[in-house]
Amino acid sequence: MIRDYVKNIGHLALNILISFVITACAGGEPAAEVLKPGTDSGARIELHLIPGPYYSKNMGFLWFTYTVRPQIAAWIETPEGSYLDTLYVTEAAATKKYRAAPKQGRPEALPVWFARKTGSADAVSAPTALGTAVEYGNGIAARLPAGNYTIMLEVNRSYDYNGTYSKMNSGVNGQPSVIYRANLEIGKGPKEVRFEPIGIGSVDGSDGNIRPNLEGIDTALELFSCLTVRYLEE
Repeated sequence: MIRDYVKNIGHLALNILISFVITACAGGEPAAEVLKPGTDSGARIELHLIPGPYYSKNMGFLWFTYTVRPQIAAWIETPEGSYLDTLYVTEAAATKKYRAAPKQGRPEALPVWFARKTGSADAVSAPTALGTAVEYGNGIAARLPAGNYTIMLEVNRSYDYNGTYSKMNSGVNGQPSVIYRANLEIGKGPKEVRFEPIGIGSVDGSDGNIRPNLEGIDTALELFSCLTVRYLEE
């Protein structure tokens, strides 16, 4: 049932679609499974995320093992940068229920989204994807005036260490979150654009600023091989 896969937190009644599918991005592979709660019709914004070579990492000690996957948040802003609404956020980030995390959760996971969202319950959340591709649709487009909007995307995976961000200086986080942006026109027929990286978040979650510098970031840019967003009307 729908409630087995999606937890609706807050006051929004958004039409959503989460499915692990083959998408139009080059290099995508057939999905392993499909989940379709909600609806896939009507005016909507769809995210298409294809995992890259560093999407997941196996962790464990002795007989205890688990797989770490990225935390993801997407939200919509005006072209001037005013936050409008959360489109999607992984459940752990929305509920702050991380594995072996402190009471306050892990603000360093998605610090930019965490700082920009309004209140504490404005998002529709879903489990982190397990398939080879993710398609996520949100019906917020049906209640927005036609025009240009900015879609922001923040992704981060724990234990993503490299020579710049080591266990000694970056804690559990490893490399900080990477922030992507796409400019999307809504209301004048189907549109599809790619997300482009514009900077990184705070490595310790101390603020919500975007640092416009990708120096020292490598595998964090390969959590996904293709990131696109599109507007559909049917």
